[in-house]
Order: sequence, then structure tokens, then C-alpha cells
Amino acid sequence: MEILPAVALQGALIGILIVGTERLPKGKWNDRPLSFAQAKALQGFLALCVVFHHCAQKVFFDSWRSGFSPTGLEVMALIGYVFVGYFFFCSGYGLYQSCQKKQGYLDGFPRRRVLPMLLIYLLCNTIYLAGRLAMGETFGASRLACLLCGLELANPNSWFVVTLPLMYLLFYVSRRGCSDEALVTRRLFLGTGAYILAGVAATMAFPRGGRYGVFLGRWWYNTVILFPLGYMFGRREPEAWAWMRGSYRRQVACSVALFILSFLLSFVFEMVYYVAPIAIALESLSTVSFTWSLLLFSLRGRVTSRLLGFYGGLTLELYLMHGFFVNLFYQPFYNKGEGIIIISNPLVYIPLVLACGTLFALPFKLVTGRLLGRNAPRS
Repeated sequence: MEILPAVALQGALIGILIVGTERLPKGKWNDRPLSFAQAKALQGFLALCVVFHHCAQKVFFDSWRSGFSPTGLEVMALIGYVFVGYFFFCSGYGLYQSCQKKQGYLDGFPRRRVLPMLLIYLLCNTIYLAGRLAMGETFGASRLACLLCGLELANPNSWFVVTLPLMYLLFYVSRRGCSDEALVTRRLFLGTGAYILAGVAATMAFPRGGRYGVFLGRWWYNTVILFPLGYMFGRREPEAWAWMRGSYRRQVACSVALFILSFLLSFVFEMVYYVAPIAIALESLSTVSFTWSLLLFSLRGRVTSRLLGFYGGLTLELYLMHGFFVNLFYQPFYNKGEGIIIISNPLVYIPLVLACGTLFALPFKLVTGRLLGRNAPRS
């Protein structure tokens, strides 16, 4: 595979964000760096990055197994988890803002927020299971039952819509009947920490339990710390922005350096030393530093891209729908046999996955819109 087209495609992805961002004059700051439009546009960009990441994974690991010839997609294939952290951050931040602005926000919260996400998960699992059966994959009776009831992910990417409602439920338990926001924040951190520790233990106890069993895999745990951090940021927002503006250049340098260092070290501990707890801790640190960089970016620029705004309103649906085409056009799920339609050129493969994922995400949004409600948080 030629490296140059893959590099050019990644450059185009970054270019979409740069061209679609209005850089503010020196000495000026974005007065609403976490406005709904700004956050959704950045989420739209990150959703595109996630699609790119999953495609790059297929190409990269295929190359790795066949003797590792450079593809130009190595970094994008390994870095995908950091893109998810911003979504958890915005969810925690959004819940704090909603509690402050909407009286009785917690009334019926599990029914309005937790249950719909779990229903979306089960529906998505069923759709993917039907698609995989249509692709010719076969399952034993016990595994088919696990897939139907959601104990195994038919869509490997749908872990997010299991973890997020759990974070919602943690928020509900922490916030209900408690007016002390500092205590709520501590409860969120303790609950999230317990979730991460339990997950690390489960991952180590069942190393061969299946990559896509519920709660098995580092990606279930290496980004969720951004949820309580987002809530805490909402509590201290004015002071946080003032702190960032006060030492802006230094923080940009620190956030980028910390991200690169923790990302590289996490790769070493995962792929060389096989120490999962340290790898997860370093991946969490790289996710935090990446989100920190995005917040600093938001202080100095306004994202005005209509394309990113469009995908910002489609993030959940695109995230859930694109994975089928990642496999259809390269290799089936779990790398079983050869692909139905093999497209090895990334200049064709990745845009085609994005186009098909978008086409399926649009009608799926009609379903999620009914379940979540028009004004429900979309991250």
C-alpha cells in the first residue's frame, strides 16, 4: 500500500477542522468556548476521526499480521480512544449545566436518560446481528443468546452506549437528594474510580474471555474519567477558563507534551510489557491531556464549519452505524475469512465507509430521536 494517499487523507481530515475554524485576533478570547454549537462541531470532527480510526485499525492490523509493511495509518489506528474522552467530558459538563438551569431535572431521570440508551444498545445489537448473519457468519445457540440479550456486543463499537448510561446512573445516585456539589463531585470520582478498578480486575481475570464481551477491553475504562472531570469543570468553569487564559502558551505546550509522552508510554506498557493497569492509567492520562488541548483550542477559535456542525448532530448515530461497513468493505467481524467486498485503497475505503455510515445514520436518528427526545443530550 502506498503511504502518501493515507497521509494525504489524514491531512485532509485535519484541514476540515482548520479551514472550518475562525481564529480570533491576538489578545481576543472565545467568550463561549463550550457553547452548544462549538462543542457539537468539535464532536462532529471527533466522530469523523473515530470513523477514520476504525478503518485504519483494519488496515494496520492486517499489515501487522502479514509482516508489518508501513501503511501511514499507524498513529490513527492506535490513537482512537482519545477521541472518545471529549464526549464523556461534554456529558458530565452538560449534566451539571442542566441541573443548574432546569428545575426538577432529576425527576424521572432514569426513565428519560438511562433506559433509552440501553434500548438503543439492544436495538443496535439486533441490527448488527441480523447484518452479520446476512454476511454468512454462524453462531452456536449459547453465543447467539448472549448476542441477543446484549452480553456480547454484536457491534464492537456499541460499548459506549452501555458505559454512558452507567455514568448517567452514577450521576443520578450521586446527585439525588444532595445539594452539596462538592460532595456530588467526590461521589462521581469515587464511583468512576471503582468502575475503572473493577474493569481492570475483570480484564486481567478474563484475558481470554472474548474481546467483545461486555466490560472486557481497555476501551471500556480508559476514557471514562473525563465524565466526572467534565462535571467538576462545570462547577468551576469561570476559574478554569481564567486559569487557562493566564498561562495559555505554557499550557498548550504542557498539554501537547503530556499527551505525546503518555500516549507513547501507554503503547510501550501495552504492547511490550503487557501491563494492563499501567497502560490503562497512561491511556487515561493521554485522554485527559488531549481533551485539555481541545479546550485550549476552543479558547482561541470558533468552529464554524457547517459540515462539522452537521456531523455534530449525528455523532451517536454515525458512531453506531458505520462499523458494519468498516467490516463489510475490508474484513468481516472478528477477521473471519476474507471480506465480502475488499477495498484496499484507503482513498476509496475510508470515504466509502463514511458515506454509507452517514446514509444509515440518518434514518437511525429518527429512532434515537424518538427514544431520547428532541432536547436530550446527544453525547
